[in-house]
Amino acid sequence: MSRHVAQKHSSGLTFLTPAMGVLICAIVLSVVGAIVLLSASLPLDEGAPYRFIEKQASWIAITFVVGLFVLKVNLEWARKFIWFGYALCLVGLSLVLVDGIGKEINGSKSWIRFGDIGFQVAEFAKLGLVFALAHYFSLIRKDTRSFWKGFVAPCILIGLVVGLILLQTDLGTALIISLACLCILFLAGTRIWYLFPSAFLGIVGATGLVKFDTERWSRLTAFLDMEGQKAGDAYQIWQAIIAFGAGGVTGVGLGNGRQQLRFLPEAHNDFIFAVVGEELGLVATLVIVIVFSILFIAGFMHLRYAPNTYQYLLAAGCLLTISIQAIVNLGVVTGLLPTTGLPLPFISYGGSNFLVMGICVAILINTSLAWGKPVLKDSKRKLRELN
Repeated sequence: MSRHVAQKHSSGLTFLTPAMGVLICAIVLSVVGAIVLLSASLPLDEGAPYRFIEKQASWIAITFVVGLFVLKVNLEWARKFIWFGYALCLVGLSLVLVDGIGKEINGSKSWIRFGDIGFQVAEFAKLGLVFALAHYFSLIRKDTRSFWKGFVAPCILIGLVVGLILLQTDLGTALIISLACLCILFLAGTRIWYLFPSAFLGIVGATGLVKFDTERWSRLTAFLDMEGQKAGDAYQIWQAIIAFGAGGVTGVGLGNGRQQLRFLPEAHNDFIFAVVGEELGLVATLVIVIVFSILFIAGFMHLRYAPNTYQYLLAAGCLLTISIQAIVNLGVVTGLLPTTGLPLPFISYGGSNFLVMGICVAILINTSLAWGKPVLKDSKRKLRELN
């Protein structure tokens, strides 16, 4: 990146940068999420009606503190520890599979708990893999179009993580990681005719594995016949559609929704968007979609100022992780996609996912602050190495 572009990006108020637009969108979504979560979670525990919102508030506070720390980290310095972090992700994903360590929730053995505190290792593996791919492609930037270095090697990095997550039967997270990594490979310069066949084979392979599991296959295909299976595997999606219908344009009013009263499973988590539709109506759901769209557009505009391959792919990976998960969740809740068990970023209940999404935003802000600095240091007048 030229010095002129860097100075242009840093001119004016920092508040007006695209990355700050991403932060504002994340804050808006988090506030909406906290308000709707309070309504959706009150009926879940009559003895402690505020338990869920209190836990979510704790995770929001933790995310804020961690985010401030991430803002101070030199991302170039952090490259020294990327392979260690990647290995740590593999170890964590393996430990989850060990009986007595990993805990199964909603059919997926992907959690580790320490008393009342639990976290999903696969969520943090998303970040570890994004860092690893960004660092790797910056090292082989002249060979990104080669078959072995530009395609096979990164696919091995991706396959190890996705394979361990598939062993946990966490298909939703595996899908998000696969889609995000496919986009990263494309942005890094991997030949497109390597990507399409591998994506097709991956879809065929995953479908084949699920096909042998009759119960999981039935749940996966239930969205194709929601009315016919509304009392069976499509019950959750059908109740979500009812919630949208009941809400109409303006909604029934905050706190007046009925679906979270034991009708809609996971109303506070994966299907919280349906609660938004019922209580706040079509207008609110469209606002949320627009805010996510603005977040993506602002993040995409931010990528234009990247000074090197590593930071470009790192920022792109964080943006894709948020955006793809949002698209998939919205598609599931509205009946356009099969149920995957993925939370809606910044809105759904869940500490691990909220923390990872918050770190992604902090990394984007970090890069914005770093990219605004001149490429030439006035004191030594030496060029910085551009990877």
